[in-house]
Amino acid sequence: MSVPSPRTRPRPTTARAAGTALHLPADQAVVRRHNLGMVLRLLRDLGPRSRAGIAAASGLGKPTVSSLVADLTERGLVRETGPAGATDDRRVGRPATLVELDGRHVAAVGVELNVDYLAAVALDLGGRVVAERRRLLDAVHTPRGRVVSALARLARETVADAAAAGATTMAGLSVAVPGVVDQADGRLRLAPNLGWRDVPVLERLQVALDADYPIVVDNEANFAALAEHRLAHEADNLVCVIGETGVGAGILIDGRLLRGVNGASGEVGHMAVVPDGLPCGCGGHGCWETVVGLRALLRAALPDRAAELEADVSVSPEEKVALVTDRAEAGDAAVLAALDRFGYWLGLGAANLANLFNPEVIVLTGFYRQIGPWVRASLDAEFAAQSRPSGGCRIELSDLELSPALGGALLAADRIFDDPTLVSYQRPQRKGARHE
Repeated sequence: MSVPSPRTRPRPTTARAAGTALHLPADQAVVRRHNLGMVLRLLRDLGPRSRAGIAAASGLGKPTVSSLVADLTERGLVRETGPAGATDDRRVGRPATLVELDGRHVAAVGVELNVDYLAAVALDLGGRVVAERRRLLDAVHTPRGRVVSALARLARETVADAAAAGATTMAGLSVAVPGVVDQADGRLRLAPNLGWRDVPVLERLQVALDADYPIVVDNEANFAALAEHRLAHEADNLVCVIGETGVGAGILIDGRLLRGVNGASGEVGHMAVVPDGLPCGCGGHGCWETVVGLRALLRAALPDRAAELEADVSVSPEEKVALVTDRAEAGDAAVLAALDRFGYWLGLGAANLANLFNPEVIVLTGFYRQIGPWVRASLDAEFAAQSRPSGGCRIELSDLELSPALGGALLAADRIFDDPTLVSYQRPQRKGARHE
């Protein structure tokens, strides 16, 4: 799997763009950690810069920047590359040397638990994929203890893969689950499609892994939204709708995840859209999930095989949806009509989200990526009919694979961006830093 480079977001070239150095605590160690993190995040967000360019963008003095870059270089977190171009530094004389984010020896892992599969991705600090694993698993009918053990085993294997690829520091592990998570203790409060309620996922993983790195558990759609935000879309107000067996959303408002009073925000699959509609796994009727979830797609498009496919855990979700798209490509009129109707319901729900949250973009991911070409026309028509024209929202199909695991890995890497001193020096410190 390839991952796009973190997008370069246009930001003001002032100290306030990357985090100002003003009004910091008096303790010099805290100040230095703050400034090291600021430089590292600046290189992540804006791309390679000369030392003078870093100073201009951060508001720090050039001698301070040179010292910080030397420190980060000795930790293996940044490296020097080619000469600066016109976009960074136009000084007369010897061209300045660019500094870029490195961190190839640091790994962050994201793991996803879903109804019928597990997936894991390890990224280095620069966002490069260093390991990836996928595994089919019937999480609904497998005892919970065995599911958590399988999740821990997959995480352990992925960490080992990252170590074999050169990682010597683990930033952390993030675990995406399809349900409501209590952020206070990492307990999965409710996952209707798994049939799980009040399961201490974080506690069990901590015991199983006995790791010396932090572990975080959160909803899969929240992680997917973070991945879309950081890797694909220049939008701080974004809704990412993920279609799997269930339907959920990660909601970013002004660049921050919206969680709600107990972490249950984003359960958009349980919006009531069909009066007296079909029963839903949540206990309600007529939920959006009952018309735009995977089961709904299979039952509408493949009524002759839906029951068989729902029961067969040896067939991946992607393979099941591929059976639908194969018939659509062959011109099957019944399948095309089912997809057209599916797009109508998808557009209706998306319009509700646009009217409620006023995002810049609604990103559709999960199996919606596969069926996009066949539902796009009816989706767009219903969205245009039901959303406020003044909202300015657009709908896009995701280009990212395994976005929950990707977002989880990106979140785990933030620990190093927040405090680069967690990474040991990779070579002896120099007595003096080279100033530019």
